[in-house]
Order: sequence, then C-alpha cells, then structure tokens
Amino acid sequence: MNRYEFTFILDDTKVLKTLEEVLESFDGKKVEENAWGKRTFAYPINKLTAGEYFTWQIDMPSEKLNDFKLKLNYDQIVMRYLIMTVDQRVKKVAKPRKEKKAE
Repeated sequence: MNRYEFTFILDDTKVLKTLEEVLESFDGKKVEENAWGKRTFAYPINKLTAGEYFTWQIDMPSEKLNDFKLKLNYDQIVMRYLIMTVDQRVKKVAKPRKEKKAE
C-alpha cells in the first residue's frame, strides 16, 4: 500500500459518504482528514462560485490508483482533485533556524 495526499473540491458535503465508499471499493483507506471549509473560486466551475475543500491522507495499492482516478473523472463525484504521493520517510517539517544574536 502506498500513501497519497488526496485534495478535492465538492459542491455539497453530502457526497463525502459516497466518496469514502468509492475509495473503499478500490481497496483504499482514509487515514486522516482535513476539512478546509467553504472557499470562493477564482473562476466559476460548473457555474458555481464556491465549494468545500478537503484533504485526505489515503492508503491505496498503486495498481488501483489509475482506476480510482477514472472513476472520479467519469462519475464526476468531485469537482476538482489532486492526488500526490506522500514520502513516508519524511517525518517532520523542517523548523526555521534560530538567528544568532549580534554581539
């Protein structure tokens, strides 16, 4: 199983349950969810001016990822999406350096 970051936009949050079922049908599993809330678009999408943004960390076999993407495209479950591979070797975000005090 590979870990992916799945960011998507919905026009209605009622679709979340359906989206989770679609993910499970491709042997995927939602690990973490981050809801961004409703945001206004820079330009209309499907004649809508705002949508609900979400980011999920998901585990899915790499051989089923393309089929999952095709399902999202054909059924138009989400308005827009982006799926990126997460490097699990990176554990922490780099911290900013402390500046040295001038003496």
